[in-house]
Amino acid sequence: LDIHKQLNREQDVANLWDSISECYRDLSKYEQAIECLQNCLQMNQRLNNHLNIAFAHLLLGRIYQEWGKYEQAISYYQQSRGMCEQLNREQVVANQWGWMSNCYRNWGKYKQAIECMQNCLQMNQRLDNQPDIALAYSAIGHIYQEWDKYEEAISYYQQSSQLYEQLGREQDVANQLYNLANCYQNLKDYNKAINYYHQSYDLHSSLGDNKSVAIRYRRLAYTQSLLARNVEDTTQAFDLLAQAEQNIYKAMQINTAGAYTKNLAYDYIALSLLISERLRLLPNNDLSLQEQIAQFEHNYNIAFSYFDELGQTVNKADEALNIARAYLEVGTLENLEFAEQLAQESLTVFQEYNRRKLEASAYKLLGEIYLKRR
Repeated sequence: LDIHKQLNREQDVANLWDSISECYRDLSKYEQAIECLQNCLQMNQRLNNHLNIAFAHLLLGRIYQEWGKYEQAISYYQQSRGMCEQLNREQVVANQWGWMSNCYRNWGKYKQAIECMQNCLQMNQRLDNQPDIALAYSAIGHIYQEWDKYEEAISYYQQSSQLYEQLGREQDVANQLYNLANCYQNLKDYNKAINYYHQSYDLHSSLGDNKSVAIRYRRLAYTQSLLARNVEDTTQAFDLLAQAEQNIYKAMQINTAGAYTKNLAYDYIALSLLISERLRLLPNNDLSLQEQIAQFEHNYNIAFSYFDELGQTVNKADEALNIARAYLEVGTLENLEFAEQLAQESLTVFQEYNRRKLEASAYKLLGEIYLKRR
């Protein structure tokens, strides 16, 4: 940065402020990210670079969105879209509608999210941008899924998958199979979910996409754990948990080799939750109980350390709710005081970052804890 300043390379300096801002955003240091991007914006304004001014507004919107300050984010997105409309950059305008939709979805305003994404879809249809049409179908599916409207979500994911298949976009087809699996898991159709996870895994594996393969292993393991809770035969349940454990270890092996730290954090959470499912099934006099409990605690603490290291405050709080629920529901783990502490800490984070759906989940869990105390 200093070298470019000395060389009077103003556009390069502006671009470097953008890059530094992105680093701060990735570290969840939003105030510093905004300061750097404001420097970038001011320099582009002096240089009269209209397109970069529009992009700077877009990036300010992204920072405020990740910060949970959705009103400010929408304002910057709208300003950016207006500038791009004046510049007749139709594809960029279509993308801006997509960013606004994403922001409304994070905000829990699903109706507005759908409206914005429909605008994005219609513009891409006019531009005959087939890959972005498929992407818009997938994004609409994602909104409906978060809105708990799973049948609508499945319909849009299927449309996206079919179009990607016509375009020969195998990686994107694999991602839609994964989205379909998640929807069927939400619908508690675990066998169908497992089938789609296998299809997604197979396609990602054939493409050499190890990072995605590892995620599919973990989600497959989680679904097998849920299925184990819903079968009557204890032997079958233990067998499903054994399969799930092997899939988590496969995920961990890939993520360790690739140094995918964030994925490893989720792997350790998944392993903890799997152990909690096993503890549900074990009798109170089982000799392995204390060892299993120690492993449960050890694994989620490793995960929390990874989340802290990566600055993933909201993701850590989200997973802490799952751990709190285990302390509430699993007899050998029961610790209502600690469950409440975890849930309260998560609630504070969700309120700070304006995550409405997660905030509702935290309140629900706290209510269940209070009821169990009565």
